[in-house]
Amino acid sequence: MRLKVYTSVAGLLGILAASCTSGGDGGVDQELADLILTGATIFTSNPQQAWAESVAVKDGRVIYVGDATGAARFRADHTSVVDLDGRLVIPGLIDSHAHPGYIEVEQYGAIDEADEEAMLDAVRAYADEHPDEQWLRLCCWPVSLYVKGNQGPEKQKLDTVVPDRPVWFVSEWWHSGWLNSKALEVLGVDKDTVDPKTGVATYIRNENGEPTGWVKEGAGWQHFAEHFPIDDESHKRLQQENIVTALELLSESGVTTLYDAGNFGFDDLVYEFIARLEDEGRLPVRYEGTYQVFTPERRHLAVSEMARYRREYGGDRLQFNTVKLFMDGIYQNRTSALLEPFVDDPSYVGETLLSVLELRDFLLELSAEQLDIHIHTEGDLAVRRVLDAVESAQGIARDDFYTRVTISHLGLIDPTDLSRIAELGVICNFTPWWFTTEQGDPERASLGDERFGRMFNPKPLIDLGVDVTFSSDEWWGGERLSTYLNPYFGMQVGHTRRYPGGWREQEEIVRPPADGQLGLEQLIMGYTQNGAYQLRMEDEIGSIEEGKRADLIVFDDNLFEIDSDKIWKAKPAVVLMDGDVIRGALPDEKQK
Repeated sequence: MRLKVYTSVAGLLGILAASCTSGGDGGVDQELADLILTGATIFTSNPQQAWAESVAVKDGRVIYVGDATGAARFRADHTSVVDLDGRLVIPGLIDSHAHPGYIEVEQYGAIDEADEEAMLDAVRAYADEHPDEQWLRLCCWPVSLYVKGNQGPEKQKLDTVVPDRPVWFVSEWWHSGWLNSKALEVLGVDKDTVDPKTGVATYIRNENGEPTGWVKEGAGWQHFAEHFPIDDESHKRLQQENIVTALELLSESGVTTLYDAGNFGFDDLVYEFIARLEDEGRLPVRYEGTYQVFTPERRHLAVSEMARYRREYGGDRLQFNTVKLFMDGIYQNRTSALLEPFVDDPSYVGETLLSVLELRDFLLELSAEQLDIHIHTEGDLAVRRVLDAVESAQGIARDDFYTRVTISHLGLIDPTDLSRIAELGVICNFTPWWFTTEQGDPERASLGDERFGRMFNPKPLIDLGVDVTFSSDEWWGGERLSTYLNPYFGMQVGHTRRYPGGWREQEEIVRPPADGQLGLEQLIMGYTQNGAYQLRMEDEIGSIEEGKRADLIVFDDNLFEIDSDKIWKAKPAVVLMDGDVIRGALPDEKQK
């Protein structure tokens, strides 16, 4: 059992320490700083004091924020005083929905062909070149080639090229797989198999009830850990190396805290390694772990599994306080739950993993255990049902309702539900680098111009005072890992609603609505103070404020002044966590 140090306790001790004294006026002694950063341009993320020029730190906590004259009162012979010569300082960042533990968990053979005949030839060739692989795991078939309404790929076409070994061919959007007959046989999926949740976590079937080979969401994920275990040492080593790489990239960007939104059944593998990093002093961030609910039955294990994770892996930096739920899926594979059908599939009826009553009861269970929840909600029906469940649970528990509810992704929100989100105190999490589009975007064709024109838009929520948070949601790996994990890439796209100029071959166009572009202050708030609130750490981190941990980022270039198309290239000069420099180096101390 690992010792668990709760952040709230540490915060209380830090605040008490900040009130201790060593000399001052009127019998009230004055704290003296270990470090003073002065001559800076400080965006604090504290609405009560948004800007300052000096910050004083003692024992890893902020003891003063304000002007240089005020900071000088905290100076002693031992104090390091650093003049930042106008450099920008912001709080340490929080990635409120990440997957660093899942990078390289899955390994695929690359199939790049977009033409069906060439693609199937490539599948056959891959099978011939890998005769010893028990499962053939491939990526990525193009959704546009097969998905027409609720029609998708069929097992018979894979059977023609690989009839004797199981094939799991994942789509370019990952949330669904294309399986051949042998794969269905090995999984034990047939006409009599019950869907975990028809319409979401489901096996698509033909008119006779036979599985077609198109498997969606949790219906597929529930098999991963059993059939694709990481039992090869080289694979395990690669996956661990990629976890370290991802955490280092985040830390170098100034991310000091993150929420891991889950690992699809590989949680013990991931959290055992994260716990080891912490034991060895190599975990560079505060790491909030989770348990995922991606089939309805898994909700019955959530509380006990979270308790086990705390017991077996919990520490000071690695903690477990928030459960993850997939309420629906994604637009691309037609599992997002919509109030109105897809334009090109009028027969579609939206569905959610849990009903309103099931979610209400789950929320009451989590509240009794003092756990929070983070809910994947892409479609407006999913949002509506979450709000109905929250309202019902709050009505039953009243002042005793504990759980903070975060809804994430939020491709569509019905306009009538915006004010309900604010009234119910629901937190909204977005991944801003998704706020892009291109000519011929298939979502426009499937949803229609009106719905497409208001997708992924946090602006009205911010205007209503909703706590909006931001995140990377990246786990794929590869050459663009450093880009998608980069919070400044998210800030730039959130600010411009288009890809960086020249970043892709296509013309860079602004995603509607154009008035959805966010100010940099709003984006930084989402990556700092609001993220802290989501993780119930708002008294500890998220702003540069007296009593809080001194998580600080120093930039040579001011994010508020550089060209908006260069924000994504920003790199912190210095990152401090708990008052210690963990990346870069501060300028020479000012002469005393």
